[in-house]
Amino acid sequence: MAGGKESPRQKMIGMMYLVLTALLALNVSKSILDAFINIEANIQTGNITEVQRGDEKKSDVSSKKTNESGGENKTAVAIYGVMEKIDKAAAEKIALIDKVKLLILQACGENLDPAFEKPICIKDRAEWKLDYTNVTKPGLSKNSDPISPIKMNLNHVAKKDAYDEQMNIMGINENILTPNTKAPGFAVWPAMFQFRKEVCGLIVEAAEAISEDGEKYSFKDPNIRKFKDIKDLDKQIKKALEASNVNLDDRGIISMLYKGLTKNELQEDPHEKGMLRHWVGGTFDHAPSVAAIAALTSLQSEVLSARADAMAYLSSKVGGGNYAFNKVIPLAIAAPSISGGASDTLRVMMAAYDSEKQPEVKIDEGKGTLVETKGGQAYIAYTAPSGGEIELSGEIGIKDKFGGMKYAKYSTTVKVVEKGGSIALPEVSVFYTDWPNKVTYSASGVVSTSVTCSGCSKSQKNKSWKDADGISYKGDWLYVNRGTRSVSISLQGKDNNGNNITFGKYKYPVKKFPKPEVKTKSLSKARGGFLDVGLGEAFNFKGIKYKVTGGEILGKGFSGDRLKPANLAKSRPGQKLGIVLFTKRTDTGKKDIIEGVIQIK
Repeated sequence: MAGGKESPRQKMIGMMYLVLTALLALNVSKSILDAFINIEANIQTGNITEVQRGDEKKSDVSSKKTNESGGENKTAVAIYGVMEKIDKAAAEKIALIDKVKLLILQACGENLDPAFEKPICIKDRAEWKLDYTNVTKPGLSKNSDPISPIKMNLNHVAKKDAYDEQMNIMGINENILTPNTKAPGFAVWPAMFQFRKEVCGLIVEAAEAISEDGEKYSFKDPNIRKFKDIKDLDKQIKKALEASNVNLDDRGIISMLYKGLTKNELQEDPHEKGMLRHWVGGTFDHAPSVAAIAALTSLQSEVLSARADAMAYLSSKVGGGNYAFNKVIPLAIAAPSISGGASDTLRVMMAAYDSEKQPEVKIDEGKGTLVETKGGQAYIAYTAPSGGEIELSGEIGIKDKFGGMKYAKYSTTVKVVEKGGSIALPEVSVFYTDWPNKVTYSASGVVSTSVTCSGCSKSQKNKSWKDADGISYKGDWLYVNRGTRSVSISLQGKDNNGNNITFGKYKYPVKKFPKPEVKTKSLSKARGGFLDVGLGEAFNFKGIKYKVTGGEILGKGFSGDRLKPANLAKSRPGQKLGIVLFTKRTDTGKKDIIEGVIQIK
């Protein structure tokens, strides 16, 4: 900062800035340094998990190189060969980053001897040998596990807050915008992009190796180093995939790997408005040594995660599955229609899907409209024709575990049941006031039906009853107030999608409920007798009863429902007498005055 072609004054300002920064660095709190140490330790733990995850998938494929009959499984052999190449590329990047870590610690004057009382480099492999004195290429030899980074304990680093040394190693001691590309530490930057290219290319190589028809595939690396945001990055990757000859099944994993290994090369400098800095400069500028080591360990984590994801994907091509499911439902598939008395076969299976991944649906023209996708299922609305059948078709796609979209055609035929419905009044053909008018109804092509009444005062839904002949019915009881001349009954239903369908409106006249008649035709003058009233023969209402509370005969009143001989004393045998009766309907309490004729015996 104090060098270059600058004025003496500018050089002095630069020098003051360096001194100030150095003073600030000397006051870095222990808690901050400890935080970097803990972060690095956690990343190390995660790296071990990623190594194991990749190793397990590689081991699975290795175990399948020989099939059950003892022959060679060519697919497994080809995939295992690609896995070996991925491991070779990953091991090179892991070793390079380990070398840069060691160079930083060397520059800080740390004791790297694994046998030191408080070792920084922890020996975790029996034949493991560390060349820590080499000042250009320190690293491991006789390493049986080249994928695993060197395990370090940064608590044992003496100069935890040193930063000049690591900045020199990373090539940013002079300029954070354009680092020294010849610095040993800067080599990790192009190496990460190289690994990105290699691992994506090897996925394509695997597809070509196991292609049954000898298909040739290729992926042209767009070398993306600049993007506005994730959306822009996705767009650039998609464009590169479309411009390449990549197997459709591999596009998801290549996109995921490429995105995970891509960084913006130049970033806005948060300290100087309008200025840019290289990613290496922004990451390592004035970072304490332990922070620099943690940043490098995170790069190893990216390599190992990409390696494990690639191994998992390739393993799925040798008897594995690319899809994850968390829901299973029963599914029964029968013919869309069948003739009466015919036999058929029903297919029953379990259908599995992921309720957290929403499918993408492409509907053929005129075959419905997408309503929504939720819970792992798509809902499509359609309108049936007036008759015949309708075919519903299109494509449905779901992403696999690696982000690849897989589409499949769907098609089903729905037989159209012609719309129809009917309403019946089992007891009568008109509505009556002061009476629960019983209505039954039915409709075809719907899952539920109901009626609404215009002119009715109230209704009771889903009632069951029997008529005078013992026949059972189910329907609604509708009530009409006095003075109403007619009512209109509308029949409607709901289909499988909850759509309301109206079948028609039916109009009925309304009459006053009939008065009872005198059922008693004759009485003995000497004995008298009980008086019986009820509806006439033309009215078939079940459960209607009346009680006689009194009346008038021969000009004199009486009470109760029985005529005594005294009430008939002035009559003569064979005489027909007019009678007035006071009645009360037992179900409603309605009172009526009726007239009749009784013959005296």
